[in-house]
Amino acid sequence: MEELELFLASLQIDKAAILVGDCGPERLEELFRYVNLKQCCVVCPWPARDMEILEERIRNDAARGLFSLPEELVFLPYYRFGGMEGVWAFCPIRCKGADLLSILNYAPQYLAGSILEGEVSAFHIWEQCRTFSREVNLKTWREGRSPVVLDWKNGCEGEKELSVIFPVYNVAPYLERCLKSVTAWKAEYLEFIFVSDGSKDHSVSIIKKWMEQDSRIRLIEKENGGCASARQMGLENASGRYVGFVDPDDFIDENMYRKLLRAAMCGCFDVCLCGYNEYYENTGRIHAAEDSLWYPYIDGCYDVDKIRELITYCRVAIWRGIYRKEWLEKNKIGFYTDLKRFDDLPFKVETFACAKSVVMVPEYLYYYRLEREGQDVSADDERLYVHFDIFAHLDRFAGKSQNQKLIDNLQMCKIQTHRYALSKIRTEYREEYLRRARADLNYLCDFQRTCKIANMMLGSETADEYRKIMQG
Repeated sequence: MEELELFLASLQIDKAAILVGDCGPERLEELFRYVNLKQCCVVCPWPARDMEILEERIRNDAARGLFSLPEELVFLPYYRFGGMEGVWAFCPIRCKGADLLSILNYAPQYLAGSILEGEVSAFHIWEQCRTFSREVNLKTWREGRSPVVLDWKNGCEGEKELSVIFPVYNVAPYLERCLKSVTAWKAEYLEFIFVSDGSKDHSVSIIKKWMEQDSRIRLIEKENGGCASARQMGLENASGRYVGFVDPDDFIDENMYRKLLRAAMCGCFDVCLCGYNEYYENTGRIHAAEDSLWYPYIDGCYDVDKIRELITYCRVAIWRGIYRKEWLEKNKIGFYTDLKRFDDLPFKVETFACAKSVVMVPEYLYYYRLEREGQDVSADDERLYVHFDIFAHLDRFAGKSQNQKLIDNLQMCKIQTHRYALSKIRTEYREEYLRRARADLNYLCDFQRTCKIANMMLGSETADEYRKIMQG
Protein backbone atom coordinates (compact mmCIF):
# COMPACT_ATOMS: atom_id res chain seq x y z
CA MET A 1 0.00 0.00 0.00
CA GLU A 2 1.12 3.56 -0.69
CA GLU A 3 0.89 6.52 1.70
CA LEU A 4 -2.63 7.41 0.55
CA GLU A 5 -4.10 4.00 1.36
CA LEU A 6 -2.28 3.85 4.68
CA PHE A 7 -3.46 7.35 5.58
CA LEU A 8 -7.11 6.66 4.78
CA ALA A 9 -7.01 3.27 6.50
CA SER A 10 -5.57 4.85 9.65
CA LEU A 11 -8.39 7.40 9.71
CA GLN A 12 -11.04 4.77 9.12
CA ILE A 13 -12.80 7.39 7.02
CA ASP A 14 -15.53 6.22 4.61
CA LYS A 15 -16.17 9.29 2.48
CA ALA A 16 -13.71 10.74 -0.06
CA ALA A 17 -13.43 12.83 -3.21
CA ILE A 18 -10.68 11.59 -5.52
CA LEU A 19 -9.16 13.96 -8.06
CA VAL A 20 -7.48 11.90 -10.78
CA GLY A 21 -4.49 13.40 -12.52
CA ASP A 22 -1.48 11.83 -14.23
CA CYS A 23 -2.39 8.22 -13.44
CA GLY A 24 -4.14 5.30 -15.06
CA PRO A 25 -7.19 3.39 -13.86
CA GLU A 26 -4.90 0.88 -12.12
CA ARG A 27 -4.07 3.45 -9.43
CA LEU A 28 -7.75 4.06 -8.72
CA GLU A 29 -8.44 0.32 -8.61
CA GLU A 30 -5.60 -0.17 -6.16
CA LEU A 31 -7.16 2.43 -3.88
CA PHE A 32 -10.54 0.66 -3.94
CA ARG A 33 -8.80 -2.65 -3.27
CA TYR A 34 -7.31 -1.49 0.03
CA VAL A 35 -9.69 1.18 1.32
CA ASN A 36 -13.33 0.56 2.22
CA LEU A 37 -15.26 3.66 1.23
CA LYS A 38 -19.02 3.99 1.54
CA GLN A 39 -19.27 7.16 -0.50
CA CYS A 40 -16.83 8.25 -3.20
CA CYS A 41 -16.80 10.95 -5.84
CA VAL A 42 -14.21 10.59 -8.61
CA VAL A 43 -13.48 14.05 -10.01
CA CYS A 44 -12.03 14.15 -13.52
CA PRO A 45 -10.37 17.16 -15.15
CA TRP A 46 -10.49 15.28 -18.45
CA PRO A 47 -12.75 15.42 -21.56
CA ALA A 48 -16.15 13.77 -21.05
CA ARG A 49 -15.35 10.76 -23.27
CA ASP A 50 -12.16 9.99 -21.31
CA MET A 51 -14.12 10.13 -18.07
CA GLU A 52 -16.72 7.72 -19.47
CA ILE A 53 -13.97 5.27 -20.51
CA LEU A 54 -12.48 5.43 -17.00
CA GLU A 55 -15.83 4.80 -15.32
CA GLU A 56 -16.62 1.88 -17.64
CA ARG A 57 -13.22 0.28 -16.96
CA ILE A 58 -13.60 0.65 -13.18
CA ARG A 59 -17.12 -0.77 -13.04
CA ASN A 60 -16.28 -3.70 -15.36
CA ASP A 61 -13.23 -4.71 -13.33
CA ALA A 62 -15.25 -4.49 -10.11
CA ALA A 63 -17.92 -6.73 -11.69
CA ARG A 64 -15.19 -9.30 -12.39
CA GLY A 65 -14.49 -9.40 -8.64
CA LEU A 66 -11.09 -7.72 -8.76
CA PHE A 67 -12.08 -5.28 -5.99
CA SER A 68 -15.17 -3.87 -4.29
CA LEU A 69 -16.71 -0.54 -5.20
CA PRO A 70 -17.98 1.99 -2.66
CA GLU A 71 -21.70 1.77 -1.91
CA GLU A 72 -22.18 5.13 -3.59
CA LEU A 73 -19.82 5.93 -6.45
CA VAL A 74 -20.16 8.83 -8.88
CA PHE A 75 -17.88 10.21 -11.57
CA LEU A 76 -18.04 13.98 -12.06
CA PRO A 77 -16.28 16.44 -14.33
CA TYR A 78 -14.09 18.89 -12.44
CA TYR A 79 -16.40 21.87 -12.92
CA ARG A 80 -19.44 20.08 -11.47
CA PHE A 81 -17.94 19.03 -8.15
CA GLY A 82 -19.45 20.95 -5.22
CA GLY A 83 -17.98 19.36 -2.14
CA MET A 84 -19.35 16.62 0.11
CA GLU A 85 -21.43 16.65 3.27
CA GLY A 86 -20.13 15.68 6.69
CA VAL A 87 -16.54 14.57 7.32
CA TRP A 88 -14.71 13.75 4.10
CA ALA A 89 -11.23 13.44 2.66
CA PHE A 90 -9.94 15.05 -0.50
CA CYS A 91 -7.50 12.75 -2.32
CA PRO A 92 -5.62 14.08 -5.38
CA ILE A 93 -3.62 11.48 -7.31
CA ARG A 94 -0.62 12.87 -9.23
CA CYS A 95 -2.34 16.17 -9.97
CA LYS A 96 -1.01 19.63 -10.66
CA GLY A 97 -1.06 21.64 -7.46
CA ALA A 98 -3.11 24.40 -9.10
CA ASP A 99 -5.93 21.91 -9.75
CA LEU A 100 -6.44 21.47 -6.01
CA LEU A 101 -7.07 25.09 -5.12
CA SER A 102 -10.71 25.44 -6.19
CA ILE A 103 -11.68 22.17 -4.43
CA LEU A 104 -10.13 23.45 -1.19
CA ASN A 105 -12.92 26.05 -1.17
CA TYR A 106 -15.20 23.23 0.03
CA ALA A 107 -13.07 22.79 3.19
CA PRO A 108 -12.26 19.07 3.31
CA GLN A 109 -11.37 17.92 6.82
CA TYR A 110 -8.62 15.68 5.49
CA LEU A 111 -6.25 16.09 2.55
CA ALA A 112 -4.19 13.10 1.41
CA GLY A 113 -2.67 12.23 -1.94
CA SER A 114 0.02 13.35 -4.34
CA ILE A 115 0.86 16.28 -6.59
CA LEU A 116 3.41 16.92 -9.30
CA GLU A 117 6.19 19.39 -8.58
CA GLY A 118 5.29 22.77 -10.06
CA GLU A 119 4.48 26.38 -9.35
CA VAL A 120 1.92 25.54 -6.64
CA SER A 121 3.74 23.62 -3.90
CA ALA A 122 2.47 21.34 -1.16
CA PHE A 123 3.37 24.11 1.29
CA HIS A 124 1.15 26.62 -0.53
CA ILE A 125 -1.70 24.11 -0.52
CA TRP A 126 -1.17 23.50 3.20
CA GLU A 127 -1.32 27.25 3.83
CA GLN A 128 -4.72 27.36 2.13
CA CYS A 129 -6.24 24.54 4.19
CA ARG A 130 -4.45 24.67 7.56
CA THR A 131 -7.33 26.51 9.26
CA PHE A 132 -10.01 23.94 8.40
CA SER A 133 -8.17 20.65 7.76
CA ARG A 134 -7.44 18.25 10.58
CA GLU A 135 -4.63 16.44 8.77
CA VAL A 136 -2.63 16.88 5.57
CA ASN A 137 -0.52 14.15 3.98
CA LEU A 138 0.66 15.27 0.57
CA LYS A 139 3.39 13.62 -1.49
CA THR A 140 5.21 15.69 -4.13
CA TRP A 141 6.57 13.81 -7.14
CA ARG A 142 9.81 15.44 -8.35
CA GLU A 143 11.29 14.74 -11.77
CA GLY A 144 14.57 12.88 -11.48
CA ARG A 145 14.50 12.96 -7.67
CA SER A 146 12.87 11.04 -4.87
CA PRO A 147 9.40 12.27 -3.82
CA VAL A 148 8.94 14.10 -0.51
CA VAL A 149 5.94 14.11 1.82
CA LEU A 150 4.36 16.94 3.79
CA ASP A 151 2.76 15.28 6.82
CA TRP A 152 0.90 17.60 9.21
CA LYS A 153 -1.74 17.36 11.92
CA ASN A 154 -3.69 20.27 13.34
CA GLY A 155 -2.24 20.72 16.81
CA CYS A 156 -3.50 22.00 20.10
CA GLU A 157 -4.71 25.56 20.57
CA GLY A 158 -1.83 28.03 20.72
CA GLU A 159 0.65 25.77 18.91
CA LYS A 160 2.71 27.56 16.28
CA GLU A 161 4.51 26.24 13.24
CA LEU A 162 7.71 28.19 13.90
CA SER A 163 9.25 29.86 16.95
CA VAL A 164 12.21 32.19 16.41
CA ILE A 165 14.38 32.82 19.49
CA PHE A 166 16.52 35.92 20.09
CA PRO A 167 19.07 36.16 22.94
CA VAL A 168 19.16 39.86 23.81
CA TYR A 169 22.02 41.65 25.54
CA ASN A 170 22.80 45.31 24.85
CA VAL A 171 21.92 45.28 21.15
CA ALA A 172 19.69 48.36 21.01
CA PRO A 173 21.45 49.99 18.01
CA TYR A 174 20.67 46.94 15.83
CA LEU A 175 17.25 45.80 17.03
CA GLU A 176 15.05 47.91 14.75
CA ARG A 177 16.63 46.53 11.59
CA CYS A 178 16.49 42.99 12.94
CA LEU A 179 12.82 43.29 13.99
CA LYS A 180 11.80 44.82 10.70
CA SER A 181 13.38 42.00 8.71
CA VAL A 182 12.05 39.07 10.77
CA THR A 183 8.46 40.37 11.14
CA ALA A 184 8.03 41.26 7.46
CA TRP A 185 6.50 37.84 6.76
CA LYS A 186 3.04 38.27 8.30
CA ALA A 187 2.05 34.62 8.79
CA GLU A 188 0.03 34.26 11.98
CA TYR A 189 1.51 30.85 12.77
CA LEU A 190 4.89 32.35 13.77
CA GLU A 191 6.10 33.58 17.13
CA PHE A 192 9.17 35.64 17.99
CA ILE A 193 10.61 35.04 21.47
CA PHE A 194 13.01 37.72 22.71
CA VAL A 195 14.91 36.69 25.86
CA SER A 196 16.52 39.66 27.59
CA ASP A 197 19.60 38.27 29.34
CA GLY A 198 19.83 41.08 31.87
CA SER A 199 20.27 43.63 29.09
CA LYS A 200 21.34 47.02 30.49
CA ASP A 201 20.58 49.31 27.53
CA HIS A 202 17.14 50.18 26.13
CA SER A 203 16.75 46.96 24.10
CA VAL A 204 13.74 45.90 26.19
CA SER A 205 11.88 49.18 25.58
CA ILE A 206 12.37 48.76 21.82
CA ILE A 207 10.98 45.22 21.96
CA LYS A 208 7.97 46.37 24.03
CA LYS A 209 7.21 49.07 21.47
CA TRP A 210 7.18 46.48 18.71
CA MET A 211 5.00 44.17 20.82
CA GLU A 212 2.25 46.81 20.68
CA GLN A 213 2.25 46.52 16.88
CA ASP A 214 2.75 42.76 16.49
CA SER A 215 1.06 40.24 18.80
CA ARG A 216 3.44 37.49 17.61
CA ILE A 217 6.31 39.03 19.61
CA ARG A 218 6.94 37.71 23.13
CA LEU A 219 9.40 39.01 25.72
CA ILE A 220 11.05 37.04 28.52
CA GLU A 221 13.28 38.88 31.00
CA LYS A 222 15.89 37.08 33.09
CA GLU A 223 19.08 37.73 35.01
CA ASN A 224 22.30 37.68 33.04
CA GLY A 225 23.53 34.14 32.47
CA GLY A 226 25.02 34.21 28.99
CA CYS A 227 23.78 33.54 25.48
CA ALA A 228 23.39 29.79 26.04
CA SER A 229 21.07 30.32 29.01
CA ALA A 230 18.98 32.82 27.02
CA ARG A 231 18.67 30.49 24.04
CA GLN A 232 17.80 27.57 26.29
CA MET A 233 15.08 29.55 28.06
CA GLY A 234 13.63 30.54 24.71
CA LEU A 235 13.73 26.93 23.56
CA GLU A 236 11.92 25.74 26.68
CA ASN A 237 9.18 28.33 26.15
CA ALA A 238 8.75 27.85 22.40
CA SER A 239 5.43 26.47 21.12
CA GLY A 240 6.50 26.02 17.49
CA ARG A 241 6.88 22.70 15.70
CA TYR A 242 10.11 24.15 14.33
CA VAL A 243 12.49 26.56 16.07
CA GLY A 244 15.06 28.98 14.74
CA PHE A 245 17.60 31.33 16.31
CA VAL A 246 18.55 34.87 15.35
CA ASP A 247 21.25 36.99 16.94
CA PRO A 248 19.49 40.36 17.25
CA ASP A 249 22.47 42.33 15.97
CA ASP A 250 21.99 40.47 12.66
CA PHE A 251 19.15 40.63 10.12
CA ILE A 252 17.60 38.38 7.50
CA ASP A 253 16.09 38.36 4.04
CA GLU A 254 12.38 38.98 4.57
CA ASN A 255 11.51 35.66 2.89
CA MET A 256 14.07 33.54 4.74
CA TYR A 257 11.76 31.83 7.20
CA ARG A 258 9.04 31.18 4.66
CA LYS A 259 11.56 29.47 2.38
CA LEU A 260 13.08 27.47 5.22
CA LEU A 261 9.73 26.35 6.61
CA ARG A 262 8.45 25.41 3.15
CA ALA A 263 11.54 23.27 2.47
CA ALA A 264 11.45 21.70 5.95
CA MET A 265 7.75 20.82 5.92
CA CYS A 266 7.77 19.43 2.37
CA GLY A 267 9.71 16.40 3.54
CA CYS A 268 9.33 16.54 7.33
CA PHE A 269 13.07 17.26 7.64
CA ASP A 270 14.75 17.45 11.03
CA VAL A 271 17.00 20.33 9.95
CA CYS A 272 16.73 22.93 7.19
CA LEU A 273 19.51 25.41 6.44
CA CYS A 274 20.24 28.21 3.99
CA GLY A 275 23.39 30.10 3.13
CA TYR A 276 24.45 33.28 4.90
CA ASN A 277 26.23 36.52 4.17
CA GLU A 278 28.94 38.22 6.19
CA TYR A 279 27.92 41.83 6.70
CA TYR A 280 30.83 44.12 7.62
CA GLU A 281 29.76 46.83 10.03
CA ASN A 282 32.42 49.39 9.16
CA THR A 283 32.00 49.39 5.38
CA GLY A 284 28.59 47.79 4.74
CA ARG A 285 30.32 45.24 2.52
CA ILE A 286 28.47 41.95 2.02
CA HIS A 287 30.26 38.69 1.31
CA ALA A 288 28.52 35.34 0.71
CA ALA A 289 30.12 32.77 3.04
CA GLU A 290 31.28 29.57 1.35
CA ASP A 291 29.50 26.60 2.86
CA SER A 292 27.87 23.22 2.29
CA LEU A 293 25.07 24.22 -0.10
CA TRP A 294 25.54 21.31 -2.47
CA TYR A 295 24.19 17.90 -3.45
CA PRO A 296 22.84 15.81 -1.77
CA TYR A 297 21.64 18.32 0.79
CA ILE A 298 19.81 20.68 -1.56
CA ASP A 299 17.62 17.77 -2.72
CA GLY A 300 17.07 16.59 0.85
CA CYS A 301 19.43 14.07 2.43
CA TYR A 302 18.44 11.02 4.48
CA ASP A 303 21.92 9.43 4.51
CA VAL A 304 23.08 9.55 8.16
CA ASP A 305 26.78 9.25 7.25
CA LYS A 306 26.51 12.17 4.81
CA ILE A 307 24.69 14.22 7.42
CA ARG A 308 27.42 13.54 10.00
CA GLU A 309 30.01 14.81 7.53
CA LEU A 310 28.45 18.24 8.04
CA ILE A 311 30.08 18.24 11.49
CA THR A 312 33.33 18.54 9.54
CA TYR A 313 32.30 20.60 6.54
CA CYS A 314 29.51 22.91 7.69
CA ARG A 315 30.35 26.19 9.39
CA VAL A 316 29.14 26.99 12.90
CA ALA A 317 26.14 29.10 11.97
CA ILE A 318 23.06 27.72 13.69
CA TRP A 319 21.10 30.92 13.11
CA ARG A 320 20.68 30.30 9.37
CA GLY A 321 18.50 27.22 10.00
CA ILE A 322 15.39 25.80 11.60
CA TYR A 323 15.11 22.60 13.64
CA ARG A 324 12.18 20.29 14.35
CA LYS A 325 11.41 20.82 18.03
CA GLU A 326 9.98 17.37 18.79
CA TRP A 327 13.17 15.83 17.39
CA LEU A 328 15.38 18.16 19.48
CA GLU A 329 13.48 17.16 22.61
CA LYS A 330 13.62 13.45 21.80
CA ASN A 331 17.41 13.64 21.41
CA LYS A 332 17.85 15.99 24.40
CA ILE A 333 19.56 18.61 22.25
CA GLY A 334 19.73 22.09 23.70
CA PHE A 335 22.33 24.52 25.01
CA TYR A 336 24.93 23.95 27.71
CA THR A 337 24.22 26.85 30.06
CA ASP A 338 27.65 26.65 31.73
CA LEU A 339 29.24 27.89 28.48
CA LYS A 340 29.67 31.65 28.33
CA ARG A 341 30.43 31.83 24.61
CA PHE A 342 30.49 29.73 21.41
CA ASP A 343 27.51 27.67 22.67
CA ASP A 344 26.40 27.25 19.04
CA LEU A 345 29.37 24.91 18.35
CA PRO A 346 28.07 21.98 20.46
CA PHE A 347 24.53 22.61 19.19
CA LYS A 348 25.81 22.28 15.62
CA VAL A 349 27.70 19.05 16.34
CA GLU A 350 24.85 17.39 18.22
CA THR A 351 22.19 18.28 15.62
CA PHE A 352 24.21 16.81 12.76
CA ALA A 353 25.13 13.80 14.89
CA CYS A 354 21.46 12.99 15.59
CA ALA A 355 19.65 14.20 12.47
CA LYS A 356 18.08 11.60 10.21
CA SER A 357 17.21 14.15 7.49
CA VAL A 358 18.61 17.50 6.35
CA VAL A 359 17.65 19.81 3.50
CA MET A 360 19.32 23.01 2.33
CA VAL A 361 17.93 26.03 0.52
CA PRO A 362 20.68 27.18 -1.88
CA GLU A 363 20.19 30.89 -1.23
CA TYR A 364 22.07 33.32 1.02
CA LEU A 365 19.32 34.66 3.26
CA TYR A 366 20.90 35.50 6.63
CA TYR A 367 23.14 38.54 7.27
CA TYR A 368 25.76 37.97 9.96
CA ARG A 369 27.16 41.23 11.29
CA LEU A 370 30.95 41.41 11.79
CA GLU A 371 33.24 44.11 13.22
CA ARG A 372 30.79 44.90 16.04
CA GLU A 373 32.49 45.84 19.29
CA GLY A 374 32.35 43.14 21.96
CA GLN A 375 31.64 40.17 19.69
CA ASP A 376 32.90 36.77 20.86
CA VAL A 377 34.49 36.17 17.46
CA SER A 378 36.96 38.95 18.24
CA ALA A 379 38.35 37.09 21.30
CA ASP A 380 42.12 36.53 21.18
CA ASP A 381 42.95 35.74 24.80
CA GLU A 382 42.06 33.22 27.53
CA ARG A 383 38.41 33.39 26.47
CA LEU A 384 39.37 30.93 23.72
CA TYR A 385 40.02 28.32 26.40
CA VAL A 386 36.24 27.80 26.39
CA HIS A 387 36.84 25.39 23.50
CA PHE A 388 38.07 22.81 25.99
CA ASP A 389 34.88 23.03 28.03
CA ILE A 390 32.89 22.67 24.81
CA PHE A 391 34.80 19.58 23.69
CA ALA A 392 34.54 18.05 27.15
CA HIS A 393 30.76 18.08 26.66
CA LEU A 394 31.08 16.72 23.12
CA ASP A 395 33.55 14.00 24.12
CA ARG A 396 30.99 12.65 26.56
CA PHE A 397 28.27 12.91 23.91
CA ALA A 398 30.28 11.17 21.16
CA GLY A 399 31.89 8.67 23.50
CA LYS A 400 28.51 7.38 24.64
CA SER A 401 27.55 6.74 21.01
CA GLN A 402 30.60 4.51 20.37
CA ASN A 403 30.20 5.43 16.70
CA GLN A 404 33.59 5.71 15.05
CA LYS A 405 32.41 7.85 12.12
CA LEU A 406 30.88 10.33 14.54
CA ILE A 407 34.11 10.40 16.55
CA ASP A 408 36.14 10.92 13.35
CA ASN A 409 33.99 13.90 12.35
CA LEU A 410 34.21 15.37 15.84
CA GLN A 411 38.00 15.00 15.63
CA MET A 412 38.01 16.95 12.35
CA CYS A 413 35.86 19.61 13.99
CA LYS A 414 38.39 19.83 16.82
CA ILE A 415 41.32 20.23 14.42
CA GLN A 416 39.63 23.10 12.58
CA THR A 417 38.55 24.79 15.81
CA HIS A 418 42.02 24.63 17.35
CA ARG A 419 43.64 25.84 14.10
CA TYR A 420 41.30 28.83 14.19
CA ALA A 421 42.08 29.58 17.84
CA LEU A 422 45.84 29.24 17.39
CA SER A 423 45.74 31.62 14.43
CA LYS A 424 44.17 34.31 16.65
CA ILE A 425 45.36 33.82 20.21
CA ARG A 426 47.93 36.19 21.63
CA THR A 427 51.46 34.94 22.27
CA GLU A 428 51.18 34.88 26.07
CA TYR A 429 48.26 32.41 25.90
CA ARG A 430 49.52 30.25 23.04
CA GLU A 431 51.61 27.66 24.93
CA GLU A 432 48.84 26.90 27.40
CA TYR A 433 46.36 26.56 24.55
CA LEU A 434 48.71 24.23 22.67
CA ARG A 435 49.21 22.03 25.74
CA ARG A 436 45.48 21.66 26.29
CA ALA A 437 44.76 21.19 22.55
CA ARG A 438 47.15 18.24 22.38
CA ALA A 439 45.44 16.55 25.31
CA ASP A 440 42.04 17.23 23.77
CA LEU A 441 43.02 15.80 20.37
CA ASN A 442 44.33 12.62 22.01
CA TYR A 443 41.20 12.01 24.08
CA LEU A 444 39.00 10.01 21.67
CA CYS A 445 41.17 9.31 18.62
CA ASP A 446 44.80 8.27 18.25
CA PHE A 447 47.47 10.11 16.27
CA GLN A 448 47.79 7.71 13.33
CA ARG A 449 44.07 7.45 12.68
CA THR A 450 43.63 11.21 12.98
CA CYS A 451 46.41 11.82 10.43
CA LYS A 452 44.78 9.42 7.99
CA ILE A 453 41.28 10.87 8.38
CA ALA A 454 42.50 14.49 8.30
CA ASN A 455 44.43 13.83 5.09
CA MET A 456 41.34 12.29 3.51
CA MET A 457 38.69 14.75 4.72
CA LEU A 458 40.57 18.05 5.17
CA GLY A 459 43.55 17.70 2.83
CA SER A 460 47.29 17.30 3.27
CA GLU A 461 47.92 20.92 4.34
CA THR A 462 45.54 20.66 7.30
CA ALA A 463 46.86 17.19 8.16
CA ASP A 464 50.40 18.67 8.26
CA GLU A 465 49.23 21.44 10.59
CA TYR A 466 47.69 18.83 12.87
CA ARG A 467 51.05 17.01 13.02
CA LYS A 468 52.79 20.30 13.94
CA ILE A 469 50.29 20.92 16.73
CA MET A 470 50.83 17.44 18.14
CA GLN A 471 54.60 17.22 17.67
CA GLY A 472 55.50 20.77 18.59
